[in-house]
Amino acid sequence: MQNLHKPFLVAIAFSLAITPKVSAADDTTLPEVVVSGAAAKSEVMVSDPQPTPKSSVTKAGINLLGGPGQARPYDPLILMPSVIVESPDPYGLSPTGNINIRGKSNFHLTNDVQGLPLTGIVGGAYLFDLENIDQIDVYRGGLSANQGLGVSNASGAVDQQILGPQDTFSVLAKQSLGSFHFSRTFGRVDTGVLNSSGTAAFISGSTTTADKWKGAGDELRNNAMLGVTQKLGDQVKVDFDVVYDKYSGNSYRSLTYAQTQALSTNYNYDYNTSLTGKAATDVNYYNFNKVEYENYAALANIDVTMAQGQHLILKPYYWNDNGVQYSANGSNVQIWNQQNNNAGGVLEYQGRFGTSTNIVAGYWLESMEPPPPPTDQTLYTVTSNGGLAFAKWGTLAKIDNFIVNSPYVQATETLGQTVLSGGVRYMDLGAPKMQYFKTANLPDVSYDQIWAYNPAPDTNASVVAKDYRSFLPNIGIRENLNSEWSVSASYSRKFGRPDWGPQASNYISNESAFVAKNITLQSLVNLVKPELSDQIDISARYKSNGLTLVPTIFAAKNQNRQVQVVDPSLGGLSYYEGTAETTEYGTELEAEYIIDNSWSIFGSGTLASETYDQNTPTLSGGAVLATQGKQIPNAPNFMLKGGVSYRWYNLTLSPVLRYIGKRYGDSAETQPVAGYTAFDFNASYTFSHDILLKLSVLNLFNSHYIAEIVPNDTNLNGATAYYAGAPMTVAMTVSVKY
Repeated sequence: MQNLHKPFLVAIAFSLAITPKVSAADDTTLPEVVVSGAAAKSEVMVSDPQPTPKSSVTKAGINLLGGPGQARPYDPLILMPSVIVESPDPYGLSPTGNINIRGKSNFHLTNDVQGLPLTGIVGGAYLFDLENIDQIDVYRGGLSANQGLGVSNASGAVDQQILGPQDTFSVLAKQSLGSFHFSRTFGRVDTGVLNSSGTAAFISGSTTTADKWKGAGDELRNNAMLGVTQKLGDQVKVDFDVVYDKYSGNSYRSLTYAQTQALSTNYNYDYNTSLTGKAATDVNYYNFNKVEYENYAALANIDVTMAQGQHLILKPYYWNDNGVQYSANGSNVQIWNQQNNNAGGVLEYQGRFGTSTNIVAGYWLESMEPPPPPTDQTLYTVTSNGGLAFAKWGTLAKIDNFIVNSPYVQATETLGQTVLSGGVRYMDLGAPKMQYFKTANLPDVSYDQIWAYNPAPDTNASVVAKDYRSFLPNIGIRENLNSEWSVSASYSRKFGRPDWGPQASNYISNESAFVAKNITLQSLVNLVKPELSDQIDISARYKSNGLTLVPTIFAAKNQNRQVQVVDPSLGGLSYYEGTAETTEYGTELEAEYIIDNSWSIFGSGTLASETYDQNTPTLSGGAVLATQGKQIPNAPNFMLKGGVSYRWYNLTLSPVLRYIGKRYGDSAETQPVAGYTAFDFNASYTFSHDILLKLSVLNLFNSHYIAEIVPNDTNLNGATAYYAGAPMTVAMTVSVKY
């Protein structure tokens, strides 16, 4: 059945491509509730002073900060306040990576495309070439009811805006070469407006390869995308996008905390490059630690104009991921097959009444197929000749789909120079029924075939379906003081889904020990709850004579934060509890100064704190995890980031600096991680309006530092994993546009 998805999507794309269409300029979609002034072309970051504020990276910022790989949507956000982009991969190809916003990991981050939560929680790679993204919006604080749709937005939201079909015919071709045998070829063709009916489309494709910078192994990514915009008569406008992405790559090996204390010695530590004939050692052979993902997705925006200022919008979407992950697991190699199917949509009414009142009311519905948690994992031993021999099933389960029902309403009123907005979203997250099965003596067959062998249900490892429900209100106000100054304040409650996946996997891995203590999986799942974050932001915005300043003060109370407890009363067994409460506060500054046509300066600063309000109790009520007053993991108190752009005739020079302060790798602050400074340098030369040569140097001074800490907030195995940042990386790109 899965093999039918690709031709089905292609058929839809083709049918839309041949349908009559108007120019993209004839967009009759209701504008945003609050519209800020258009950004100057040289601006890298802009801040929208709506009541619930957002920051954005412009197309110019994406080109500058997205890196030569142009694959990872987080990379252009590296200069945002309170944002850390972490990965060992300099080109952004590997799915090993994380973004941390105000001390919270991307587990509770909504990663949207056109406002839609397209992908799932586990599996898949980065779907879009950044050349096809026009702007990336970041919501670090509060959210309006119609923003940040996703099963988790407690960490905020990132929303990619697609660069749709252009009105004039154009061709963009790019070729990049760089360190570690990096090569990338990209091309995009825009048809322009094709005929009197206005049909317009674009098609793009890319292929990227690179070696890992340490150890053995490589990465390969192929991507293709089609976008069509079409108007049907005077009242209906359709935008449709379909994307295909295939990635395969060897994984980077993490460091232990002890290894980070001698980072220069262990900087190149990675998976083994040769086989030894010893099975327990050879599980760490590089080719037994890799991932493969094949993704395709489709999304649409159907805008029906019912009357002037009255719109009904339907936004369906679909994502399919077929992936497999190989990883060392004790003395075995674990193979985890990941097949995800997400289908959903948003039905939204947008109404403008008079010149001052806007109403948005909508309903979001989604069906999400697991993982998480894993439904099937198998274990293999390494044979003497370097092959893999089936050992046993590690995990076998039947898990229903997750179902989301989420209606919302948002109202905005403009009263002179004051804009007041408020709304509420109702979140109903239907967690599925989960039934695990005993795996002893089951044969090496596929997940679909294994049921013919009648595996026995595991009575200790079953979980009933449950709905997690919460109202998520918000209110915001903005006051335009004059043409230069505005101030705003907002409150919003945000939601983070219970992380039942690690709880279930941890239980299955240690089931006999839990059963000996009369602990069932259901009793452990009951310990986790939805994380709720009550966020307050107060900010000002000054913009005049090329200078933009946006200072922000923020605070939050977070409840039901999930932490891992290693319980001495249970013989050192670990499990998760959604019992932690934290207090967060801080200040941020975004700044940009366009001095003249040659010089501009841009950057941000962050001073923040988030600490636990109390110690964390154990399941037995005995010993506690000493977390009170401690900073949450991977949350630096201080960050300073910035860059300069200098243009001299056709030459542009852009150095960029990032300082990330001290962090901790654990909740008890026993694993401090030193702060680091990284310099990047970009230079470009325009030979004509159509030919551009660009040089990118990442980590210019070859600093050795810890880039990524995994996991950010909790830990499954009792030992935090650390990834070294990539060394100096140089790449050249030639682009031609016609």
